[in-house]
Amino acid sequence: MTPEYIKTTVRSLAKNKLISFINIVGLAVSLAAFFFIYRYVMKELSYDQGHPHYERLYRVAELIESENYLENSSSSPWPTGPAIVREFPDDVEGMVRFFDFQTPIITITLEDQRKFNERYIYFTDSTVFDLLDFKLIQGDRSALSGPFSATISKNLAEKYFGDENPMGKKITREGFNTTYTITGVYEQGSISHIRTEMLLSMQTLETNAPFLKTQWVWNPAWTYIRLSENASVQDLEKNKFPLMVEKYYDPRTKDKTSHYLQPIQDIHLGSHLEFELSANSDMKYVYIFISCALFLIVIAIVNFINLSTSFSLLRAKEIGVRKVSGAARSQLIFQFLSESVIISLIAYVLALIGCYIALPFLQGLINISFAELFGLNNLLFQLGVVILVGLVSGIYPAFFISSFDPLLVFKGKFISNAKGQLLRKGLVISQFTIAIVLIIFTYVTYQQLQLLRNQDYGYHTNDVIILDAATTNLGQRIEGFKTALKANASVESITTMSDMIGANNNNHDFHHEGMQPGTWNFYPALLVDEDFAGTLGLEVIAGRDFNRNHQKEDSLAVIINVAMAKTLGYATPEEAIGHPLRSLSGNENIVGVVRDFNYKSLHSEIGPFVLDIGQRGPNGFFFFRHVAIKVSEVNNQTLGHIQNIWEEFVPNKPFTYKILSEELRGLYKSENNLGQILGVFAVLTIIIACLGLFALATFIAQQKTKEIGIRKVLGAGHLKLFMVGYKEQFFLVLGSLILATPIALLLVRNWLSDFAYRVDLGPAPFLTAGALAILISALTVFSNFYKTITADPAEVLRDE
Repeated sequence: MTPEYIKTTVRSLAKNKLISFINIVGLAVSLAAFFFIYRYVMKELSYDQGHPHYERLYRVAELIESENYLENSSSSPWPTGPAIVREFPDDVEGMVRFFDFQTPIITITLEDQRKFNERYIYFTDSTVFDLLDFKLIQGDRSALSGPFSATISKNLAEKYFGDENPMGKKITREGFNTTYTITGVYEQGSISHIRTEMLLSMQTLETNAPFLKTQWVWNPAWTYIRLSENASVQDLEKNKFPLMVEKYYDPRTKDKTSHYLQPIQDIHLGSHLEFELSANSDMKYVYIFISCALFLIVIAIVNFINLSTSFSLLRAKEIGVRKVSGAARSQLIFQFLSESVIISLIAYVLALIGCYIALPFLQGLINISFAELFGLNNLLFQLGVVILVGLVSGIYPAFFISSFDPLLVFKGKFISNAKGQLLRKGLVISQFTIAIVLIIFTYVTYQQLQLLRNQDYGYHTNDVIILDAATTNLGQRIEGFKTALKANASVESITTMSDMIGANNNNHDFHHEGMQPGTWNFYPALLVDEDFAGTLGLEVIAGRDFNRNHQKEDSLAVIINVAMAKTLGYATPEEAIGHPLRSLSGNENIVGVVRDFNYKSLHSEIGPFVLDIGQRGPNGFFFFRHVAIKVSEVNNQTLGHIQNIWEEFVPNKPFTYKILSEELRGLYKSENNLGQILGVFAVLTIIIACLGLFALATFIAQQKTKEIGIRKVLGAGHLKLFMVGYKEQFFLVLGSLILATPIALLLVRNWLSDFAYRVDLGPAPFLTAGALAILISALTVFSNFYKTITADPAEVLRDE
């Protein structure tokens, strides 16, 4: 690439300012979008690949297959990990567990009595620093080897202690009210589906909760193992794990329980089990984003080719002079390839500026840092992509323009050949096909998100405030707490529950009619109080609700949903009333049936469900973790009243709250991000595709200038003249719609298959996308043809 070629490129750009601007801006926008999506995709694909020997790291998942329900759990019983290491030492090099008592928010008290509500606090084994990419900044690998020891993240160390050295300081975790000594400060070295802020010694639980060592039914521990190099996953799953289950597990579950291994690097994009550590993403979305990024690059290349070939007539004489002066075709090809690369480099600079400006606005969607986007390795990769795009974009124009016959050029008889026109039309069709597919996908995504937001869950979600009450002992004083809250007229009703309805639940074991003695089935269930159905608006359609005037009777009572009644074999809800449904709490009976409601996200269909009254007594509702308050309106006055009552009854835990409707919408974060990103891509694709159409329209306008002049002299109106120029583009867009429809139909059906509730795919998305594409293309062509249509025909036909 010589300075002469650079000078020629700059002159060409300056001579054709509008076309140059369209070309460079379109390419810059496409490159910027590609860079963002590339980093996002690479980040998604890199989850859990920074751990030592990550290819041999697996999570132990548990299947419990009951007669009518399957629990596919991401966690296992607390003793499972040690048992695996003990039983199969030749196959397993090490094990680490994470455990939080199913209490996601914990209050931490410092020595100066400052209190903080924190997430991502886990008990874990000391092997965490050997098996996972958790780097100790202070302390050593034995930091969690003893009881009552804690390691905190670098973020918490700065938050709690500032510049002070945190080592040796004391912190207290609520629950057992146990004090821990800080023995280390760590940071997670690479991105992982395991997010932590504080790690507490697992050995502490052997002192404070010894019952866990023999608890083989409850499965709250996320367990990871690293296999030996020669270990066989299939051998462990099919032959060895069943022996362990038979040896250790509880008789009532061992026949139903099995384990399998999940490769740790597959969890973030491929695991959607019950009780996940956090919500995972989906490989489908990665494929969608990769496709969008490639679409934009393809469209940018198409635009480049269209603009270059369409306006080749403007450079025809230049090429003729160069050929007559002795320039070889290879020299001309190299010249135009060089120009193409130079234009791409100019677009690259603009793309980097655009990335820098857009990054703060997009971080919430794609979570990419400045260092990741502008790191040296990433910049070198981007530069390689830019040069490749420049070469690919310039190949056809270089060969096309260098093929001009100088004699025809100087005689003014050069006309673009039929193949060139066909290629340009094909490229425009491909552009608008991509644009229409994205419009349809965006439209359907928006409809689906609206359905998820407006779906009737079968209970109140708006104006329901959720308080995290785990480990507060609030259950012992719940009636006084309710009475104090109701002193404010905006508080309508209050209830308690073991898990947040719609977001999570436990599976409990039940024995029902028709089962063999001593056998159990597992069904999803919530522990609640008498006000649950009334507070959340569940409709009792048979029998009765729980009633605090019948506490003794209701202590051995359950309420089921319609799906559970059908599962148990009852023909009608009324038929189920009075029948036994025994649990570990005793010989319980069904006293009521409620209309089906969505106790999980709308990705899942409604299945059998049980509402059970929680145990009372000195432990004070041990399993009640949430208080739900139905108010007439969520406002500052109401929240202030609730906070005052909370601080009166629970002075040792800072006040925090959630709105149920917002928490449930949070279950669809991935879908919301997809919708927003697709919307951005759809707009960008339409804009860039219209630039390509503008190029073709300009080329056609040049060719039809005299035809339009003659038609105007003969009396043709502006609309008819416009149709002369737009008819060809209309059929191109129509062809794009025909091609895009089956492609979009296949894609959206595949995406919607993940939802139990989904929109009906009528003609509206396809008709809307087609109408929008035709309207936008018509406006694009009209803006281009307007000057030609309104020109004085005498000026146009002067040469004739």
